[in-house]
Amino acid sequence: MSPLTKLFASATALTAILAGCSSPVRTGAPVSTSQPFTLEPGGRAALPQQASLRYVGVDSDSRCPPDVQCVWAGDAQVRLVFEQSGKQVQVVLHTANPTPQPLGPWTLVLVGLERGAAPTATLRLDQAGAATGQQR
Repeated sequence: MSPLTKLFASATALTAILAGCSSPVRTGAPVSTSQPFTLEPGGRAALPQQASLRYVGVDSDSRCPPDVQCVWAGDAQVRLVFEQSGKQVQVVLHTANPTPQPLGPWTLVLVGLERGAAPTATLRLDQAGAATGQQR
């Protein structure tokens, strides 16, 4: 390979690497609006419009254990990070009050949360003003 060819190959590779660094990180499964999707702690979903959502984990879980009769159902706090245009926003959803959380042009709904040390969260992304789902 001639020195000029090596230089051209190096410049091309460097350009590809830099282009990859400047684009938003969109790892994870693509998500469509109005469709439930699941995430495990540490998991990431690729949202429309070059946005992403990462499930950090459950901050606290005081939910009543299965097969136990409780006076209060309890609550679990699910922590996520929404990222779009290089900006990150912390999001906390609750099982006791699954109110749709505004998230850019959408609302995010906690549909369900499994039990255990690292519970899977079922979420739904709706167009703003369209969230109507119930917590299970």
